[in-house]
Amino acid sequence: MRLIHPVTAVALLSGILGCRSTESFAPGGLRQVTVQGLEQTVQLTPAQPDSGQEVHILSVVTNRSAGPVAVESRICGLDLAGNVALVMNYVRCAGYSQSVVLAPGDSVTGSDMRVVSSPPGSYTLLVRQLVQPSAWVEVPVVVH
Repeated sequence: MRLIHPVTAVALLSGILGCRSTESFAPGGLRQVTVQGLEQTVQLTPAQPDSGQEVHILSVVTNRSAGPVAVESRICGLDLAGNVALVMNYVRCAGYSQSVVLAPGDSVTGSDMRVVSSPPGSYTLLVRQLVQPSAWVEVPVVVH
């Protein structure tokens, strides 16, 4: 029998448990109804980062419709765009997306970590967690 290293087990469980849940993980974030009755909440931690500081981007998509919705969600990071400069600061897994069916009230979670390289100012960050149906959420960002 082959044993799994404890760190590997925790990482696997985090990935499995983080992919589907009925619990909202970003209660204080920016909420936006996207498509097909899906609500996407995006939260930045810290909410107003300093230039050069690492920022955690958490996205939760919840099915608010009365029926199930098939989605293809990003894994191993989020698609990011906009005019705020963010630098990748760690190695990612090779996966891009996975297909799931969200029952009413179910959620799928995605996250990313980046370092802010923009100087102080006001910016816009575009975040896409859903590949299908495609949906981008616009998040205002103030860099100190």
